[in-house]
Amino acid sequence: MNAKRLATRLAQAALCAGALWLEACSDALPVTPLQPLKSSVAMDVVWKNKVGAAGNAVLAPVLYKDMLYLATEQGDLLALDPATGKESWHLKTKEPFSAGIGVGEDLLFLGNKKGELLAYNLKGELAWRAQQSSELTAPPEAAEGTVVTRTADGHIVGLNVADGKRRWQVTRPQPALVLRGVSGITVGRGGALVGLPGGKLLALNLADGSVVWEATISVSKGATELERVNDVVGAPIVGFQDVCTASYQGKTTCLEVARGQTIWSKDEAAIGPIFADGNKLFVTDEKGDVVALNRLSGTTAWRNEALEGRYLSPPAVTTDYVIVGDAEGIVHFLSRADGIESGRVATSGNAITQAPLVIGDNLALVRNRDGKVFAVGPR
Repeated sequence: MNAKRLATRLAQAALCAGALWLEACSDALPVTPLQPLKSSVAMDVVWKNKVGAAGNAVLAPVLYKDMLYLATEQGDLLALDPATGKESWHLKTKEPFSAGIGVGEDLLFLGNKKGELLAYNLKGELAWRAQQSSELTAPPEAAEGTVVTRTADGHIVGLNVADGKRRWQVTRPQPALVLRGVSGITVGRGGALVGLPGGKLLALNLADGSVVWEATISVSKGATELERVNDVVGAPIVGFQDVCTASYQGKTTCLEVARGQTIWSKDEAAIGPIFADGNKLFVTDEKGDVVALNRLSGTTAWRNEALEGRYLSPPAVTTDYVIVGDAEGIVHFLSRADGIESGRVATSGNAITQAPLVIGDNLALVRNRDGKVFAVGPR
């Protein structure tokens, strides 16, 4: 296979693996067979539920104040007990949800396909709705009285949490090709950090939207629009003095949170959100490698290459494991210490398209393409 075809195939594979962006493509690509585990820890499905599909919408489950919240493209909004999977309430809104679930200030935030931002209280009651300039492309996030959104036409907007009225707006140009639902928002400590298409990270004052700094995470390269895509992926990860993020077909980078100056940058591209825990960052790359990086220096702590060609999800990290799902619905548990696979569990055979969500010490929630969710962990 020549270099150009290989690059295109890796790009397609990465889009499939992230699958917040592109549904059904992994079915068209061959999946590398699994090798037997030499030693394993017994893993199991603790509970499962059928909640409905996210479809092409950017709808990630969220754990907030000891309750699990999920939404579907058809407009269902659910609250589940994370320990048992039993419904606390189930709201059929008839809203065609397109982005969410964002949280903060005791509210759940979702965007619909009409370009409205919807705020629900923790009982599922609609608090307010606010028309935006276009569809939301990232889950809104709220803190300190302001909810921040990002729209498909390049607007970043801060609204009053109490009533949805606009406080400020910042606009950035959009590249020709953008991966849907990739870049995220992190708010708190008086600021909003916003990942952008085109490899940019933006820090804003949460009160008035003024730009504190803007940094380049990666520079696009390649001959085609697809090869030049380098959107920042996931919500920026904010530490005491740093903020870390990664870009698709680009780099993993940590910067000074106060000034946006680069601390280190590494040629480690990510297919979706990265995960931080303690002094390490965890990345799934376009080949299907799972990588642990030292947060202070960017050096590689370990790399698992055994799952290449499985079209992995982005990672999540529990007390003992780094967890990823694959295109055949299998969940892999890698040792947090050295990255060696310790156990695996099959779900329903359908691709797991989003990063697992940690809901307990060694328990994670995975969601597949047909709308089933599974809580998985050690027996």
